Amino acid sequence: MQRSGSIFTSILLSFCFILLSFSSAIYGRNVEAGIEAPQLSSEFDPSINVNNVLAISTEFDKTLFAQQANSPIPLPAANHIMLSLLVIEQLNLEESITVSANAIAFGEQDPKNHTITIEQNETYLVSTLLALHMYEHSYTAALALAEKLAGTVAACVELMNQKAKHLDMQNTNFTNLLGFVELKNNATWSQDFNLIEDAHLLIQKSTLNDMSNLVTTFLKNQTAEQLFSQREYYTRLPDSMIALHHPFDQVFSAVDQGVTGAWNLKQNEMSFSLIIGEQNHIKYLIMMTDKTRNTFTKTMVDLVQDIVDYYTVTPLVSQGKAYPGTDQTKQGDKIELIFLKTINYIHPVADNFLHPAVKYVSHGPHSRPLPRGSTVGHVVFTLNDGDQIQAEVGSSESILSGNTLLSRLFNSLQQNPNLSNLIIILILLLCIIIFIRIIKLIRELANQIRLYRLNSIQKKLKDRINKS
Repeated sequence: MQRSGSIFTSILLSFCFILLSFSSAIYGRNVEAGIEAPQLSSEFDPSINVNNVLAISTEFDKTLFAQQANSPIPLPAANHIMLSLLVIEQLNLEESITVSANAIAFGEQDPKNHTITIEQNETYLVSTLLALHMYEHSYTAALALAEKLAGTVAACVELMNQKAKHLDMQNTNFTNLLGFVELKNNATWSQDFNLIEDAHLLIQKSTLNDMSNLVTTFLKNQTAEQLFSQREYYTRLPDSMIALHHPFDQVFSAVDQGVTGAWNLKQNEMSFSLIIGEQNHIKYLIMMTDKTRNTFTKTMVDLVQDIVDYYTVTPLVSQGKAYPGTDQTKQGDKIELIFLKTINYIHPVADNFLHPAVKYVSHGPHSRPLPRGSTVGHVVFTLNDGDQIQAEVGSSESILSGNTLLSRLFNSLQQNPNLSNLIIILILLLCIIIFIRIIKLIRELANQIRLYRLNSIQKKLKDRINKS
């Protein structure tokens, strides 16, 4: 009887352990898919019927809106842009490449028609293949560039993963060149694949948060910026010039939203689009992706309008404005403080987004002499999201080497600009009077010299007459 009870207890404990493990797995999976990038204002919640969305302020590195931005998804766009970034950083764009048979065979799997037919054993500039890769998403161009970069596709994918790690793309893993879907446990990609619930099956994956790190790095290069912003990209062939048309040309018509750059890619039933621009002094980057053939043009343009209606950019401090506090030198001189630079920040229109506590940090001790405008400390402002902004402050007046009458007079003149202007005018008048007096003295001296010369001539004549 006792043995039966022990067996029953063991079975019960095993069952509870299995149930707990299963529950933990499900819970862990949901947590991974639900983590969001910290958003500047949680109250900003536009209605967007797209699975994954991320809008950031590129100037202030702030997330303006995020929806499943940290969920792992199939994101071929990450592969395409990562390959382009490596090409721009590591290859000479004016160098020629002879396209291999492997690249030609790989390109035969490409379902799209292209402006240029790449021929085997022909030579093409790296810049031409890069443009074909970014504008027309050419399989052949991509493989030719990968072979030039690393010799083999596997070696190139390893380079891409190393760069992703360097860019802190923590949820990105590249397993193939162009981001074709690869799933665990021999699972298959289908219309029933749920981008949230089935995210744990992905091997080849990335996130929009990781993508923002990649795109912002990519845009620091002038050539890369042109690939996003030029509606027609002219490139050289051996015997002619040819214009490639931008893959997201229609979005540039949204000039009212300040769109200056864009790009999109449709692959594996996944659509990805991004736009960059500036509206009402808000520099933005918006990315969207979902299982659809849509380019999200209207949705992105509407989101830009929602952003500029909800957020604004204003000065946190202005250059030359007085800070209501003082510092002092080691000798006890009082230092009046002013802000040395204008610093802007982004915040909701209806909320200044500032914590009332402001902290001054001195860089002292300070010694005389102290020139006007020299940095003496900084002021720390705290935003409601916890971020802190430092604003440098400096002396509003010059403090000379000694606390003398001249020093006090100099400081008084700085504090009273009208008196300073009056003294300057009087000094100028005095200089003019002295200058006129000097001119008169020079004339009188010239007359004396002339008389002296005449007297000398007269004396010589008299001497000659007397001798005769």
